[in-house]
Amino acid sequence: MSNSRIARREPFEFTLSDASAGGEELSSSELAAEHEAVLVVLLRSHYCPRCRDIVQSLRDEYGSFASRSTAVVPVLPDSVERGALWQRRYELPFPVLADPADSDVDSEFDTFEPYEQYLRSLPGAALFRSNDGDLELVATFGNGGPKEFPSVETILSEIDARTDGETEREAG
Repeated sequence: MSNSRIARREPFEFTLSDASAGGEELSSSELAAEHEAVLVVLLRSHYCPRCRDIVQSLRDEYGSFASRSTAVVPVLPDSVERGALWQRRYELPFPVLADPADSDVDSEFDTFEPYEQYLRSLPGAALFRSNDGDLELVATFGNGGPKEFPSVETILSEIDARTDGETEREAG
């Protein structure tokens, strides 16, 4: 399994443009208020075939995430327009955030740069638990390289372990 547990406990806050909502802003506090967990998927680029496959597999299993009160939030290090293209093309039931890095930064991301450092390469993911309206990092996925992004089942198992079974399962 290619996830590593993180001892980092400080709250993480962000507000980014949601490409799926015409560029309206989406904040971490909104996600934390509505979900017990948030899976942030840091994608390599708009053109990455592996990233496109990952987003589509998450879309196909979205009901499993929703039944666990887990938001799925892919983040492109690109423009709102490119994220909106993904939204239309793949009919995603979750937001796509745009987080392009400043041109002077070695990172792919701006806001998510601190979490990108936990990943050996992209794509990767970070699982946050909602804690009193804040997001707290609890695990990362995909540390073995771009072809070793875990299966949806592996991610769901980690979510189950991290939410202590407190989430009421919804039927269907």
